[in-house]
Amino acid sequence: MTLGLPGENPALPTVRRMDSRRLTVSACSAVAAAVVAFVALLPLSPSYRATAEVILVPNPAAAAQQTTSGTLLDPQRGVMVAAAVFGEPQWLAPATAAASIPSGTLTVTATVVQTTPMIQLSVITETGAHAAEVALATLVSDATPLVEKLSGPYSVVVVARPDGTGTATGLDPSTIRMVAAAAVLVAVLGATWGVLSRRDRRGDRDGQLPDSSAASTRP
Repeated sequence: MTLGLPGENPALPTVRRMDSRRLTVSACSAVAAAVVAFVALLPLSPSYRATAEVILVPNPAAAAQQTTSGTLLDPQRGVMVAAAVFGEPQWLAPATAAASIPSGTLTVTATVVQTTPMIQLSVITETGAHAAEVALATLVSDATPLVEKLSGPYSVVVVARPDGTGTATGLDPSTIRMVAAAAVLVAVLGATWGVLSRRDRRGDRDGQLPDSSAASTRP
């Protein structure tokens, strides 16, 4: 049994507990909304992509690579080998160092254009557009000697350099800040609404309580 103050509405303590619970739920919901919005925005942080294009051309100065049967290496097989070499992770460390990119934050993709000796290269990093361009240029330069050695009697020619190709692939930082600020504002407004609603209800109940002095003078 819940005991209240003299002259207090017997149901008031129970109502107060209910209001306190509602306020707690409102505040927790506001905080949860802000946290969810922040976590949802984490994977949307901007990343930057740079691209390049290379092609394998016959190199008359190189000795023709032959298979065990004496036939020349298939050019399409040579470009597949070249793409595999360009995509090797061993080129990432020197590329990240040249572009001042944190280790482990650079990815590279090498894709062969079907039925052609052309390879499309791309790298992605979160550091910046220029850093992506520098990293890709370094990667192509470092990998080319081994590519030419393993892909047969072909030379690597850069058709499209990475300079100027760096672009953002995620949300712009200003957009992220605006969305995060909006989420925090909604959370604050929700908590404020809960507090004000509780005060309004308490004021209404206090105005409806019987006057204790008047009650004491009754016969």
